[in-house]
Amino acid sequence: MTSRERYTRAITFAGPDRVPVMHRTIPGAFRRHGGKLEALYERYPGDVLLSPSTRAWFAFKRGVAESSGALHGVTDEWGCVWDSLNDDYLGQVFGHPLDDWEKFPGFRCPEPTVGIEGVHEMVEAVKADRHQHYCLIEVGTLWHRTNWLRGFENSLVDVVEDCPEMYALRDRITDFLVKRVEILLRHREQIDGILVNDDWGTQETLMIRPEYWRKVYKPAYAKIVAAIKAGGCFAHLHTDGVTDAIMEDLIEIGFDELNPQMSCMDIESVGHRFGGRVCFRADMDRQYVLPFGTPADVTALVEQLYNAFGTKNGGYVGYGQINTDVPIENAEAMLAAFARFTYPAAGKAPAR
Repeated sequence: MTSRERYTRAITFAGPDRVPVMHRTIPGAFRRHGGKLEALYERYPGDVLLSPSTRAWFAFKRGVAESSGALHGVTDEWGCVWDSLNDDYLGQVFGHPLDDWEKFPGFRCPEPTVGIEGVHEMVEAVKADRHQHYCLIEVGTLWHRTNWLRGFENSLVDVVEDCPEMYALRDRITDFLVKRVEILLRHREQIDGILVNDDWGTQETLMIRPEYWRKVYKPAYAKIVAAIKAGGCFAHLHTDGVTDAIMEDLIEIGFDELNPQMSCMDIESVGHRFGGRVCFRADMDRQYVLPFGTPADVTALVEQLYNAFGTKNGGYVGYGQINTDVPIENAEAMLAAFARFTYPAAGKAPAR
C-alpha cells in the first residue's frame, strides 16, 4: 500500500494498513536536533509529501512579510504590516490597512495568482515522487486574513454589530480563495487535498458565539468546500483552540479532515460525538505533553487519540508538531507509537 493510498483510506474509512503519519517540524527543531531528527524521520517516514523548501505542506508562496527570518515593518501584498522575530513563528500584524471602514471603498484584493511559485514547486515535487505520497496544499485563510486587515478587536466588534461592510469583506476574501481553488484544480492530477487554515478557538471557547459563526462565516466555508469537492479533492481544515461547538457544522459543510487542537478539549467527548464521521488529524499536545512530558506520557496520548478517533477502520492521522522545546526522546516516542497502530479490521486492537 502506498502512502497516498494509506492516507486516502484513513480519510474515507476504507481500512488503511496502519495509521498514516504527517510530519510537522518548526525550523528551530532541525537546528537543535540536526542529524538525530533527520535519522528519526528516515526510520519513521511520513505519508504526506512535504515542500522541499519549507518541510511543511505545500502552499502558495507567502509574501516577504510572512516568510522566515526577523523582519520589522514589512508590508505584504494585502497591505498588512508585519513584525517577525524569527523563522520559528509566523509573526504578527501591527498595521491593519482596513482599521477604519472609510478605507474600504479603495481596497483591492491582490491577484489570486500571487505566490504561484509554491504551486509550481508542488507540481514538480509530485512528479518526482511519482505521486506515491498524499499531496496536501493550503489555499489560504479567511478569518485570519479578516483579522489582519481589520485588527482582531475590530473583527469581533464587526460580528456583534452585524456590520454590512463585514459581509462585503468576507465575500471578497472568500472569492479570492475560491479563485485560488480553481487555480489549484488545473493541477488536479497532482493534488489530493486542499487545506483551509484558520484558528477559531481560544483555549477556553470559540472566538465568537457559535450562532454568529453560523450566520456570518459558515456560508463562506460552505462555498469554499463546495469548490474543492466539485474538483474531486478532499477538503481539509486546520483550526486551533476549543472548536467542538462548530464541529457538527464543519462536518455538515463537507470537510473530510479536521486538524484541531485536541489538548484543550475533552478528547473522549469529541471522539464519542464525532469519531467515525470525519477524519481527525488530531494534533498532539505541543503545550505540555510533547515538550514537558515523558516518553510514556507521549505514548499514552497517542493511544488515547487513536482510541477516540481511529477505531472505525480509519479516521485518525498521526500528527504532532516538533518544536525547539521537544526532546528528541519524545519525538521518537510519538512516531514509534503512531507506527504501532494498524487497521486489519474495524476496532481491532493495535499491533504490538
